[in-house]
Parts: sequence; C-alpha cells; structure tokens
Amino acid sequence: MLKSQPIGLGYVTSGLRVLASRRKRAALFMALALPACAVATEAGQAADETATASSALAPTIRFTAANAGGTVAFSPDGTRLATGSGGQEQAKILATSNGAVAQTLVVEGSPDAASYSVDGTFLAIGSAGFNQNLRLFRVATGQLVFQKSAHNNGTTAVRFSPTNPNLFASAGRDRTTKIWSTDGTLIRTMNDGIRVLGMAFSPNGLTVASNASGRVHIWRVSDGALLRTITATNQSAVAYSPDGTILSTGTQLFNAATGALIRNLAWPSGTVTSTIFTKDGRAVVVAGEDFPNNVDVATIRYFRVSDGAILTTFNQIGGANAYVQSVAISPDGASLAYAVATDKVTVLAASPF
Repeated sequence: MLKSQPIGLGYVTSGLRVLASRRKRAALFMALALPACAVATEAGQAADETATASSALAPTIRFTAANAGGTVAFSPDGTRLATGSGGQEQAKILATSNGAVAQTLVVEGSPDAASYSVDGTFLAIGSAGFNQNLRLFRVATGQLVFQKSAHNNGTTAVRFSPTNPNLFASAGRDRTTKIWSTDGTLIRTMNDGIRVLGMAFSPNGLTVASNASGRVHIWRVSDGALLRTITATNQSAVAYSPDGTILSTGTQLFNAATGALIRNLAWPSGTVTSTIFTKDGRAVVVAGEDFPNNVDVATIRYFRVSDGAILTTFNQIGGANAYVQSVAISPDGASLAYAVATDKVTVLAASPF
C-alpha cells in the first residue's frame, strides 16, 4: 500500500518506489469504455443545475483483454488501442471494435508508454528495460524502425508531436526529456534534474511539459529552452487541455502560459497516476487509487474544469489492492480506455456515458 501525505487539497506520494515495484509484479487489467465525453456536456449541465457531488458508478463492460495493461494509447483513427501485455516484453495492438489482438510487438521490459504519430504511420513504445527501452514501429507492417537505449533505468513516457508526424519526445528515470526524429536522430536533450514520470506535448506542438517528480518543466521544442517551472503536489502526471491554456497534474489545474495555480482538484486519498482532458475540454479525467478503509481501490474521477466539481466517480473497476495505471480518450472523444494493475483480478470494462 502506498502512503500519501496531504498538501492543500492535493496529495504527494511518499511511496513511489513501492508503486514501481508493484507495477512489475502485479497482474494487469485493461479496460475500454464507451462513450465517455458526454460527461462534459450532459453531466456538466446537470451539475450546473444541482451543484451536487458525484455518484460512484461501476463502468459498463464492453470487452475484456486478458494479460494486458500498463499503458493505453488510441490510434489517430480510433480503430486500434496500443497497450502492454501482462508484464511480458510485448505490446499488444487491440481492435477497438471487439478487443481482438491485431498485432503483437516485441519490446524490452514491460511497456510503460505508447504514442501514435498524428498521421498514424508510427507507434513509439517506451519500456522499463535498462537497454533498448525506446522502440519505434511502422504501424502498417509492425516493422521495427529503430530501437534505442534512450533513458537509463527505463523510458516512462513517450508522446508524438500533434503537428509533426516525424517528431516525438521521450522521458525517463534518468532525469531527462528528449526530442527525437522518426529517422532515429536524437535532436536534443533537456535536463530535468530528477526522474520524469509524466510528459505531454502542447496542442500546437511548440512546448513539452514534463512532470519531474512534482516539478513541472515547460520546454520549448525548437531549442530546448526551459520557459518555466511549476511546483505541483502530484509527481507523476501532466496533460494539456485541448486549447493549450490549462495544464492538469491530476490534483491541480494551472495556467499553461503563466504557471499560476487555477485550482486544486479534490482527490480524497491515495495516489494519482494519470490525467487527460475530455475532447471538448470541459472536464478533466483523473485516475489512480483511493484508500477507503485502508484498502487500495482503483478509481477514476471526472472533474469539471470551470469549478473543479466532481462530476463522476468510477471506483468499482479493479477489486481490492488495485490502482489505475493509465487512461486515454479516443480521437472522437467518445471512448475512455484505462489500464488497471491489481494483485488478484484480470477483467475488462467500460463507461456508462
């Protein structure tokens, strides 16, 4: 069990090493949810009228992918979902229509991150291996384009530029964020000074935000200049809003241009591991674990961006001793995918929206 210490309304983890080791040994649970983004409109309007707290919901099961998890990433056309393979040194590509395995790709170490190029040509996989922990594949054929020992002690995050299909970033426990070309060229390295557990491109592709264990660095892509540093309560997640004006770290929202705190997000206890905005930007999805009665419970919450109100809570998605590893929203905004690690359960599920 991880222990967390409250700071304001956010929480900072004091047991990230435990989390990392648990990720390696846990059985993996992966879920695809349909549809998700209506929460930002219908649920948002209802919340405006009633201003009531959210209800806890069990996701509606769509399909189950056994021995999957770790990371989830949608292809640009929404027909494929990249994920891990139950702690094995493989990445699975699933058909989003039914969960069938369309491709299996070999990596080194368990896959911790995945990202498709904006045109769907390439898939980058970051893994926990000490060597060759960054691999680029050609999507159409599954051909390995290149492999790199990108980060000492594992690659924790990969993200393609939303505007350039031949440019992507990686980050890792070696305290760096790196910019790569799809021809294998390392374009530049940015020194974060501490291990990076979350990273995201801005929607215009001009900046990269890296969450370096609670210090969020905003890097200019063109020259690697550090534009600002934001101090956050959560150490392992970061995401830009669709319009690029807001940064979420899961427990806080910040002005992306100035770094000013907009508001805290009320995560009652436990650890936040992943965050992403709905397509229309009206809600932010936050995932991790809660600790009711001192038991880990995998939890996903939707927060309304305008005031931080909790719109919906999913906390019946993994059984006891479980936590959400990652979340992703499909390109059309209608689907929510999430991966859950659990000591006991291997299942697959979906959202009621």
